[in-house]
Amino acid sequence: MSEALKNRVIWDNFREGSKEALEIIYEENYSSLFHYGMKFTPDEHEIKDIIQELFVELINSGTKLSPTNNIRFYLLRAMRNKLIKHLQSAKLLAENSTKNIVNTDFSLFESVENQLIQKEIEEAQRKSILSSINKLSQKQQEIIYLRFYNNMPYQEIADLFEVKIQTVRNLMNRAINSIREDIEDDKINKGLILFALNLSI
Repeated sequence: MSEALKNRVIWDNFREGSKEALEIIYEENYSSLFHYGMKFTPDEHEIKDIIQELFVELINSGTKLSPTNNIRFYLLRAMRNKLIKHLQSAKLLAENSTKNIVNTDFSLFESVENQLIQKEIEEAQRKSILSSINKLSQKQQEIIYLRFYNNMPYQEIADLFEVKIQTVRNLMNRAINSIREDIEDDKINKGLILFALNLSI
């Protein structure tokens, strides 16, 4: 059975109320949803609550949910929509109450800094890469995360952002080129940059 067909069967069973299908979907996707959410806000409890809300909504929707043969993409898209809506509401609330504004920016910087393998990369290169990452746009960082952490095809990322696939490719290429130019080291190629990000090609 192909992966797409397997996904469709599990999803259809979930839509029909299968607890077994729910457990499979939850166990196979929770980690990805959690780490994706942490790129928007460092509040772990908030992310966990949003994931729980997401699954409650999915369960309650049942057969009203649209079919899919890619559960991971479906959940990440739904998670992204909830995150943006939730954090924008929190930001508005904070503004109205004159408190600190909630940070809704997507960022790979902190997570990458914690995951770099120091023994494999010289300290000077590591600092250069981290500095360069921090200069990327939020959208470029999110695209890099989706492409290499979640192995999401360019077309699906384009669908997620509701843009053309060439736009996604261009953003990715600019991000990689920006890192390479910042580092100013001919020995550092795309592969090493991605390795430094703890991403697997």
